[in-house]
Amino acid sequence: MDRNQVRFALLKISCFVLVASTWIFSSFVLATRPQEQSSSDPLSSLVRLPASIPSQIKEIPGMRAGGSVRVAEIIAMDTVAVPCWDKVAEAAHDTSARWVRLTGKSCQGSGQNVTVSNLTNGYTATVFATRSESMTTDFIPLETGKNEIRIRFESEPGAHLESEVFFIRD
Repeated sequence: MDRNQVRFALLKISCFVLVASTWIFSSFVLATRPQEQSSSDPLSSLVRLPASIPSQIKEIPGMRAGGSVRVAEIIAMDTVAVPCWDKVAEAAHDTSARWVRLTGKSCQGSGQNVTVSNLTNGYTATVFATRSESMTTDFIPLETGKNEIRIRFESEPGAHLESEVFFIRD
């Protein structure tokens, strides 16, 4: 075998591997595509909802059931500063927002294992540390009416401190 024959054999092997890997990749992509929507609008099948939106929402905001776009409704999201998460005054906050984010800190320094839950709809928020001793949550979905949000600090197993914030969504 001379040099050209070896090069030609390697070229054939490389082409075969390229075709086989392309076929495997494309069959994987086509097998994992979402089911086709009955909508005639191709853009409506590309819209994906964030994982944090609750399952109670029956339609994509701004879209009709038939897939045609209507005037988008304004989805109000609000950020509320709660100065001391462990000393929350039990006053209710009026809001028209569908989602609310809490920001603040623990004034007593018990910032380990913080859990924030909306007891009205069962949503448990993710808590992020932002700066030294400051925290924020992701957006918490609110139901219409009174929403009770519980903030729970657990410093050690069995020892915990709870406070509650109330939002009244109209």
